Amino acid sequence: MGILAHMAHVGRMLALLLCVTCTLAYVPFLASSAQARPRLFGTVEFQMELKKQKNWLSAIERNRKKPIFFDENRFNSSTLWKDLRQKAEGRPFREKLDIVNRFWNRWPYRTDQEVYRKQDYWAAPYEFLSKSGDCEDYCIVKYYTLKELGVPVDDMRIVVVRETIRNIGHAILAVYQGDDIYILDNLSDSVRPAQRVRNYAPQFSVNEKYRWVHVKPR
Repeated sequence: MGILAHMAHVGRMLALLLCVTCTLAYVPFLASSAQARPRLFGTVEFQMELKKQKNWLSAIERNRKKPIFFDENRFNSSTLWKDLRQKAEGRPFREKLDIVNRFWNRWPYRTDQEVYRKQDYWAAPYEFLSKSGDCEDYCIVKYYTLKELGVPVDDMRIVVVRETIRNIGHAILAVYQGDDIYILDNLSDSVRPAQRVRNYAPQFSVNEKYRWVHVKPR
């Protein structure tokens, strides 16, 4: 899936953090501003620096050097960026998420090994546009599309999860709005509220500012 190595690393970190969760009721500083938000799939999250997430930092830099969001850039045979932007602008928030999710889900799923001959590679939007990609690559291009449409980066997370039915790695995009969290997933054209998604256990999440490790409370 291109994210298994990260899940193994996070697993080691989670083992260290589990003992901390036993004392959550006695540690006021854990109720940070991030924790004032609704809990993602009921987890407790620990905010960390982003510097160790090198694959994501590399994708951020590549996107900065080669952006795709300019009016006449063609995304597919029928759609320029300005067309997609005009379709989504001014729509209700949930409908905007649906438009972005459905649009990028048209691209075929391709593994990192198939495209880049690497075990794990996080593609910048211009790379996804021309080559497609795997689960985290769908998340990245949706993240940047919504950012261009005015959704604050503080309200978005790329989330690496364990899919609990098949016990495999996956990645989704979580978008926060008030007390709600919406899930954009390359496996579904429907944007779903997080409380209706039962089969994902988050391991870690990122945006352009921070990284969070997620722990299920005991």
